[in-house]
Amino acid sequence: MTILSVPDMHCDHCVARITRALTKEGVPFQVSLADKTVSVEGDAAMVTRVVEALNDLGFEAQPR
Repeated sequence: MTILSVPDMHCDHCVARITRALTKEGVPFQVSLADKTVSVEGDAAMVTRVVEALNDLGFEAQPR
């Protein structure tokens, strides 16, 4: 599991946007607003897809 830090995630609306986008990507993930993280299960290519999807939404994500 890779944990990505998403410092610009501030509210439930952010969580909903991220959840919708990653669900469309078909990636196994968990979002934590309290920790401002997205946990991704999968290989490096899957993590890259998640980072790109988050960037497309305007969130900067980086491994924690």
